[in-house]
Amino acid sequence: MHPIIEASRLMQGAQITRKAAVHANGGTIFLWELSTGDTIETIRSSQGFSSTALKAIPFIDRVDYYSAMRGTKVTGSYQLQA
Repeated sequence: MHPIIEASRLMQGAQITRKAAVHANGGTIFLWELSTGDTIETIRSSQGFSSTALKAIPFIDRVDYYSAMRGTKVTGSYQLQA
């Protein structure tokens, strides 16, 4: 199944509240925070998409985890709304 279709299926009617992209080692990890509090993580390498998973880990914890890794750049609208 295409990763975007898989992500849509995993959302089960939830809304995306924040987004981030992690760039490292020639690949990109897309993170979407859902209104349920879960996080969808989709990995794209130079060979294409390799996985899409629903994580029961807070979005900001995933952003912080990847931000702390050497050689990564995190972009997107992941800051908390005022």
